[in-house]
Amino acid sequence: MNHIQFFNNKKTFLFILGICFSLHSVLGQSTNTEYFMKSSFTSASINPAKRPEKGYIGIPGLTNVMIDYKTNTFGLENFLFPGLGESGKSAWFLNKNVSYDSFMKNISNQNYLNLDVDYTPIGFGFYTGDLFLSFDVALKTNAQVNIPKNVFEFVKKGVPLGESAEGESYDFSKIGASVNAYTEIGFGGSYPLLNNSLVAGAKVKILLGVGNARVKLDRMLLNIDKYNWSLETEASGRIIGLPATYNEDGHFDGFDTDNFSFGINGFGLGLDLGATFEPGKLFEFLGDMAFMDNITFSAALTDIGFISWSDKNAAYLATDPSKIHITGEHNISFEDDSDNSLGSIIDNLADDFNDAIALKEDPEAAMKKSSGIGASLNWGAEYALLDKKLNVGFLSTTHFNTLKTITEFTLAGAYRPASAVEVGLSYSVVHSHFKTIGLALHLGPAFYIASDYVIPTKFNSDFIPVSARAFNLQFGFVVPIGKKR
Repeated sequence: MNHIQFFNNKKTFLFILGICFSLHSVLGQSTNTEYFMKSSFTSASINPAKRPEKGYIGIPGLTNVMIDYKTNTFGLENFLFPGLGESGKSAWFLNKNVSYDSFMKNISNQNYLNLDVDYTPIGFGFYTGDLFLSFDVALKTNAQVNIPKNVFEFVKKGVPLGESAEGESYDFSKIGASVNAYTEIGFGGSYPLLNNSLVAGAKVKILLGVGNARVKLDRMLLNIDKYNWSLETEASGRIIGLPATYNEDGHFDGFDTDNFSFGINGFGLGLDLGATFEPGKLFEFLGDMAFMDNITFSAALTDIGFISWSDKNAAYLATDPSKIHITGEHNISFEDDSDNSLGSIIDNLADDFNDAIALKEDPEAAMKKSSGIGASLNWGAEYALLDKKLNVGFLSTTHFNTLKTITEFTLAGAYRPASAVEVGLSYSVVHSHFKTIGLALHLGPAFYIASDYVIPTKFNSDFIPVSARAFNLQFGFVVPIGKKR
């Protein structure tokens, strides 16, 4: 009987893509590699107790730029299979030569994408006695998508029709997407205690919400049995910051960008707390313990906070709890202009799917009017060698995001052969699967650039970097001021 690769149809592809990425719908402003560099001016974003050697003034508009992308599943090695295509070339996962089991074994129960953009146009810091103070303004955006394993099962198996349908069931209930955009105004400070062995730091943040969107499928069950299909759906969403538009049926269909005006749509507060500890300074009365003089422990909890959103430019959406039935025998015709043509049947099925997830305005379905900003727990240790020209250590970071918690472990070293030059090298393991090498470079008194994921560690037979599941890039221009500490 007929077995249709449903995903290959354009309308169905747009439907799946719409669920995963367009349901209308930072991990910090410093790379982990930067954390170990003595000349860094941005490591305080990971731990507010980390103090730069000098005060600084950021070049307006270019103080710091950070882009960060992560996923646990969407690496090429999970979707591109070497040697299974024509003439021994690589084949995509939908190719008939790629078995269902070989594809699905690498798909997680929950599969996420996370993108953060952090732009800091203004920033400066200075010492007054032992107290270090800082100020910065940053524009931040975070976008996340979560896709359950069943979606990939559905796509790979295709849609069986007629007698080939043997009672398939799919649960798509955990599909979700969120976007958060806000301006952060931060005031930081740090101070040494206990014979300068302990540095305590904190940063208070005023948060001005720009926009927020979140859509989730509370319930989506698909059952297929020969000629009888049923689809049960229940979804809800919140969109703040952009005027929503609706079609003639009252269903949400986009945004009125022509009448959009930038504004503040929410207010909130955030807090960073951190400490560093050098035991050699505390126990110096014990005599010569040189091995302890160069070790530093650190821990911090950052981005504790929330934004409370207003009802300005807000749309609260929901589907009608529905159960759609598709019944009847499909007498498939291979005439392109026939109502029973293969393409027409698939188009009709896609229309039914789209109707089932259509969102309409429903104030009673309003979600919470506040959202977190994604707290992080960071801790590590570092050791200075070669008269403190070389710094090595490790850092563990855990990011508690809206849809998925991400844990990362980094081993790194930084070498400073001259006062105006410092280079960094790191090895990171993200969510226990993705491993990569990072690099950082500081040149002169002003420019720096860094990335934790610049060199993938695995290539396929076609020399494609298939293991890449993360990317970030950070750069900026900062002018040091004052005496070295």
